[in-house]
Amino acid sequence: MNQTLEQILNVEAAEGPFAPGDAVLEQTLRDFIQLQSNTIAIATDLVGVRSVGWLSFTWYTGVIGTFAYPLDDVALTDPTNIGTQNYSTKLEKGQGRVTFLDAVRLRGESFENIDRQQLGIVRARADTIDNHILTTLYGGADNSVTATAVFGDASADEEGDILSTMDDIFANAKVSGNEPLALVLPADKRSAILNTTLYGNVVESLGDHLRRIANLSIYYTRDYGTTGAIGNDALMMVPGAETAEFFTYNGPGFQETELTRLPGVGYDWLLTGYMGSVIHEHQDGASANKTHRIVKLTGVRS
Repeated sequence: MNQTLEQILNVEAAEGPFAPGDAVLEQTLRDFIQLQSNTIAIATDLVGVRSVGWLSFTWYTGVIGTFAYPLDDVALTDPTNIGTQNYSTKLEKGQGRVTFLDAVRLRGESFENIDRQQLGIVRARADTIDNHILTTLYGGADNSVTATAVFGDASADEEGDILSTMDDIFANAKVSGNEPLALVLPADKRSAILNTTLYGNVVESLGDHLRRIANLSIYYTRDYGTTGAIGNDALMMVPGAETAEFFTYNGPGFQETELTRLPGVGYDWLLTGYMGSVIHEHQDGASANKTHRIVKLTGVRS
């Protein structure tokens, strides 16, 4: 098909919500929209993301890596034993579903408006992905630093708290000390980071200041509070696939999108997907299923 993305997104069906002649085009649209949930989710920027052909997997790793130096010319070093430590992950099923009623078309609603119901599922899936990944990261932090006061309060030292949390990572994790970092904050603390201050002879926000001096990326989430993924805390971490990964299943055995006619009612549209995540262990002294590459900054909100 020599269709542009704009043409795909502005398709109008001739019969029902999905015309027979547009079946391939509609499938392309549904798959395109489904993939957007990975883009909408902010947590996918924090971890490695990949599609896999398995539902469960176990990583085996040595307790500690070795490299002996210097050695005599005829000497031989002992091997690192692989398989003495292991950890696993499991992908689980998720679904979104909507019914496009015949009555909707009788009222003159266009395909574009019907498609908003699909986008609603995609946004809900993005929220689920964020909650899943952030919950995993929060549970994977083995250390924590307590904020001096709630961010935004007159007595708060946001810069000092954030720098102390960075120090905890570089002091305990298996890192070089030069890695870029990511900070995840409750969205209602955005103003505390955007508030401008004079640093040296430059007036800038704390966020811009920390990006410049510490290579820090800041992300905001609404998934906080009593029932939220990060509670009243923030997360500091080394982002990327070495710290944690998020997986989606793309192997055989199930149909991701299904469109079924409900006689006398309309069309049933179903989106199915399997996903899961893992905290990678580094034998850095952290507990099982945890890492020193992630640290909680607790008490940033009350």
